[in-house]
Amino acid sequence: MYELHHLKGNTYYIDGKTNCGVYKLNDNNDVLLFDCGMDTDGKYIYETLENAGMHITHLLFSHCHADHAGGWKFIYEKTHCKMIASKVERGFFRDAKLDLGFLYGGYPLDEYDSRLMHIDSNDEIYALDEIPEGVEFFHLPGHHYGMIGIRTSDDVYFVADTLGSIDLVERAHILLIYDVKGYLESLDFVKSLEGKIVVPSHSEVSTHITPVVEYNRSNIYDIIDILLDYLKEEHNCTECTSYIFDYFKLKITYNKYMLILSTIRSYLSYLSNSKRIRNYFKDNRLVFIND
Repeated sequence: MYELHHLKGNTYYIDGKTNCGVYKLNDNNDVLLFDCGMDTDGKYIYETLENAGMHITHLLFSHCHADHAGGWKFIYEKTHCKMIASKVERGFFRDAKLDLGFLYGGYPLDEYDSRLMHIDSNDEIYALDEIPEGVEFFHLPGHHYGMIGIRTSDDVYFVADTLGSIDLVERAHILLIYDVKGYLESLDFVKSLEGKIVVPSHSEVSTHITPVVEYNRSNIYDIIDILLDYLKEEHNCTECTSYIFDYFKLKITYNKYMLILSTIRSYLSYLSNSKRIRNYFKDNRLVFIND
């Protein structure tokens, strides 16, 4: 873990629980770092690059989650690099409760772990037009509100949390999704990269990405089928969430409940908006039914 791997040309990545992209910007070995892992990862990512004679001048975030942005503080204090994120994600970086409230659907309970997302409120985070030459971004709707991926000049694609590894999906059963329709569209985009070097954050680097894409897509369809079957009788969102916990025998925690409740809301909105289920009010409850 934390090894620097050369992919092609000026493009590298550092392996870990979150794979982080590295793009060499010039002959001085200045680099752009794409994501920086958890808070405990920052030190090791920095040391890996320093030992390779590389110097971080830019830190680009795919999105604000702690496993992608948590290492910023150590790296920033060592390098004073230019930090960059998309417009919406920059907003989430500004308040410790904002993304928790976004997921929870209101002001969060104290029991929810504020470290779930890493937030910075002091140092400047620049807009995407500050990305240096040689790297271009693309939007990846689905997992989080303003998530992006990048393509380097070497035609290598970093696709952030669009894909979970097969092992991760098998263990988790249901992954955090904000926009199901957008997620499926992002999967279509990543599948179109077959034959190119693709670096997911939580799966193996591959030039044959289709099997992982289709496993993730199949998992989404499985969740949809489970909900459609359960909704042959009317239920509200919290009942659907409870059913998913029971169905997969998931261990409940405050954080996991918040993530899955938010995701189930997204699935129900997707199914209702696409007219596959109906929603209506009954006994002062918003309920859904597949009839």
